[in-house]
Amino acid sequence: MESSRTGELERFKRINLVEYAGTRGYVVDPRASSRNSIVMRHTNGDKLGIGKTPSGTYVFYNYKGSESGTIIDLVQALDGGSLGDVRKTLRNYDGSAVSRAPSPTLPFKLQPSQHDASRVLAEWMKTKPIGSKGHPYLNKYRGIAVAIQNDPIFKGRIHIDARGNAVFPHYNLSGLCGYELKNGNASGTTFTGFSPGGLKGLGCSRPMPDDREMIVCETAIDMLSFATINGTHRKRFFSTAGQISPMQMECLRSAAEKMPSEDSKIVLALDNDEGGHKLSTHIREALRQVTLPIVDRFPPKQGSDWNDVLMEHLKHDSPPLRFG
Repeated sequence: MESSRTGELERFKRINLVEYAGTRGYVVDPRASSRNSIVMRHTNGDKLGIGKTPSGTYVFYNYKGSESGTIIDLVQALDGGSLGDVRKTLRNYDGSAVSRAPSPTLPFKLQPSQHDASRVLAEWMKTKPIGSKGHPYLNKYRGIAVAIQNDPIFKGRIHIDARGNAVFPHYNLSGLCGYELKNGNASGTTFTGFSPGGLKGLGCSRPMPDDREMIVCETAIDMLSFATINGTHRKRFFSTAGQISPMQMECLRSAAEKMPSEDSKIVLALDNDEGGHKLSTHIREALRQVTLPIVDRFPPKQGSDWNDVLMEHLKHDSPPLRFG
């Protein structure tokens, strides 16, 4: 008897949560949705992020509250009552109920995600874009020009969270999949993190039609440092957040294929150390079928990254750097 009840609960968890939420008054927000996380809003102010695990279980996170979990948790949050009451509600639901408010038709179906897409999206939505003065940590301790932080190609690509961390979103082929976190203080203590439940994709600038250089860096800080040194004109920037996975390699291939074919090139602006040189080799291997030329642009000093170059330049109050 107990096993049959457990089996019933597992079947409930595979009910299409997007369709069920539609019967409870939630409407899909297509602009905020992706293949791995569909966002739905309610007139009462609720906003749900809905994802699907590789096992087929639908999960949700309420951006406006603390509720999260499966369809069972959603029913209990909406209706209260016991687990027995939830069973009765879901036994009566056969998927044919008409939505109270019609949702827009999405050009994709919700795909299973290897990461907690709903949680990533929920936490990202809690962050805020940096203002016109830039991010304090980037300004004071990393030397990133405010003009670069507010450059149109980085609009929406640098946020700040409730702890004051600089937040840099990562995207894969399905949309937002995680974000880099960075912070520090005058004593030299630094904090580096990545979104809980997230996956490393690519941090990136906004593409422009006349871009001709695809700049690949190891971190968002290096990406912004290189941009401060070399400018942003006709450059499309990417951050891998360190050594990269096969999925990130696929993202790089996709990004390279989207570069304008005429006069474009790929610049590997990686650290001048063993890790950076190995990463260059791995990226070149992953992009071996891409027709664009690939060039290395390592910092001048062994062991340095691009923020080291920028900070050294600022320390000596030198004229603006340009490395071609």
